Amino acid sequence: MAPDTRLLFYGNSIFLAGLKAELATAVAPCHILTLPSDNPNPLQTIRDYHPQVILFDLSAPDQPDFAIPLLRQQPSLLLIGLDPSRDDLLVLSGQSPQAMHINDLIAILPSQQTTT
Repeated sequence: MAPDTRLLFYGNSIFLAGLKAELATAVAPCHILTLPSDNPNPLQTIRDYHPQVILFDLSAPDQPDFAIPLLRQQPSLLLIGLDPSRDDLLVLSGQSPQAMHINDLIAILPSQQTTT
């Protein structure tokens, strides 16, 4: 990660606090900000801070409902959701190839074989 990497932790879970402490020493130097999920204007704070990565707890009840509009505005942003109870990792990015034809869409759909 580049030294000017900006990480934003969305939420106040104990899991995120531990992860933040670990990353602060492992990825130094980087800039880290915690945004409480009860912030009245999270999008403005995110725009002002301009993070490259937003991390959030998938098991927390307060998920970032602004994720899709934010990714459309900032396609280079990564949203990383972590679920410590299931060892899950969800990475969302606004960068994607543009579908130009129905075959482009079909190519990315999972193929399933049917047995009769």
